[in-house]
Amino acid sequence: MKQDVCVLLVTHRQEPFCTDRVAGALLQRGARVIRLNTDDFPTGLDLRAELGNPAGNRLLLNGEELEVDAVWLWRLWPPRLDERLSVQHREVATRESMTALRGLLDLLSGVPWIDPIDVNRCAENKTRQLAIAQSVGLEIPPTLITADPAAAARFYDEHAGDVVTKLQNSLGYSMKGGGGFPTRRLSRADLGSLESLRQCPMMFQRFVPKAKELRIAWVNGMAFVGALAGAACGVDWRYDAKDAPWETLALPEHVHTRLSALMNRLALRQGAIDLILTPSGDYVFLEVNPHGEWGMLEKDLGLPIGEAIAEALLRLARQSDSEPAKMMQKDVEGSV
Repeated sequence: MKQDVCVLLVTHRQEPFCTDRVAGALLQRGARVIRLNTDDFPTGLDLRAELGNPAGNRLLLNGEELEVDAVWLWRLWPPRLDERLSVQHREVATRESMTALRGLLDLLSGVPWIDPIDVNRCAENKTRQLAIAQSVGLEIPPTLITADPAAAARFYDEHAGDVVTKLQNSLGYSMKGGGGFPTRRLSRADLGSLESLRQCPMMFQRFVPKAKELRIAWVNGMAFVGALAGAACGVDWRYDAKDAPWETLALPEHVHTRLSALMNRLALRQGAIDLILTPSGDYVFLEVNPHGEWGMLEKDLGLPIGEAIAEALLRLARQSDSEPAKMMQKDVEGSV
């Protein structure tokens, strides 16, 4: 078994806390770390592939062949391009850069990832998440996803106006929340503007009363839980609870078991799960974000999330490295 394990961290420059924690934990355990800031590609990062050679395909970083034992996928970030580009050229360049980056990184599919790009993209499907969550026994809020104004208005009336609306895609990531489009209560006055749904479908859910709102950093079967007091959360804690303190909370065993079943079905080893604990003691699943933020839980509560990720990466790398040796041993035993 190879002793000097090398791990590639696929990340970005914008908020380094989580990456630094994982990198530090890996270095403490004797691993080598390569950090790839995806927002540097293509203007400041020389990552390229050479395909069709007799010696095989090669992925090169700064002119050197990139060989790693495991990959941690934290963030694929849009490129920082020349401000002088036109809007049209910028859109094309961004799209092509992200496509090229995903393709280049796919050449590392032979080593273990937490988690593979395609797995994450499939798992980000919020409709699929909710359907699977319900199928494994988790409670979910009544939900409508539609571009039909009349259907949205009926849903509003069916739930006596106690309805929130949200986008299904994250517009940004931050330990402090904010940015993008918040989850918000739908008012009767909003019903007059629902015609715009025909241009942009949205998700509507019955509002869930909160005793606490939970952010769970899930790592390879372990749940690191942070909770906010429901009274401080408002509708969307990312915007309404900026000064509220996080506290630790232990999940009931049956909730942990069902979350484990959900994550297994989604094929995720890592993710940030959002739940609501209601005043009546029910745990209601909202969503899981494969790239969701957990830095505030480690920073404020001292939860060893970065260490857990490092341990999981090293375990996977060593298991993967030992498989060829096991197969060779079986071949030798079979030939005796």
